[in-house]
Amino acid sequence: MKTNTPFLRRTKALLSLLFLSSLFFANGCALPKIIILNDPLSAEEHAKLGRIYESQGKEDLALLQYRAAVRKDPRQVQAWLLLGDLAYKHADYGEAETAYKKALNLQPENGDISNNLAWTYLMQNKRTSKAEKLVKEAMTFTPEHKPYYLDTLGVVLLRLGKVRESIAALKESVATLPEDKSGFLAEAYGHLAEAYKTAGDAVLADEAAGTAKKHAIIQQ
Repeated sequence: MKTNTPFLRRTKALLSLLFLSSLFFANGCALPKIIILNDPLSAEEHAKLGRIYESQGKEDLALLQYRAAVRKDPRQVQAWLLLGDLAYKHADYGEAETAYKKALNLQPENGDISNNLAWTYLMQNKRTSKAEKLVKEAMTFTPEHKPYYLDTLGVVLLRLGKVRESIAALKESVATLPEDKSGFLAEAYGHLAEAYKTAGDAVLADEAAGTAKKHAIIQQ
């Protein structure tokens, strides 16, 4: 059985450093600079560890692992996505934006990344026209997810003051989203209610809000 493992080698190195340090102190000398050992984990291992932490609810630790993963290998698309999703969940939209941009540069025709980046702009109330462009590109890149992107587009159009176009997009979204996706339907109907309210149609706004509430209850 091998005994000279990386862990044992690092432990020996650390003990040697501590011994040398004690000699420096004994002679009244300053402590030498500590040598930082190389990170033994690969980018994939950091990302895997992050997912484990996230599944355990240790999201702060997960964020540290995702950041370590992209530092180790900046071309790790999945690590950038994991970092973006968790940063967005924590309402750190700036970090989420950066992560999604990095991921999109690596996979420029990934509709989901374009859609998620658009949401970071919406949450920061900036670059709304860019968000519209991103969502429309997402529909071209990943047409099978169009029902989800239409919800995003509806919100973008509403922010741009294009109320009628917003309502049309949101109506198409709720009509084409899968029936078993209650969480997404609840959000889309909620956005539709907001669009109807902006348009001054209180009756349809209340109706859409009621449907959103029903789907939210199912989701629970």
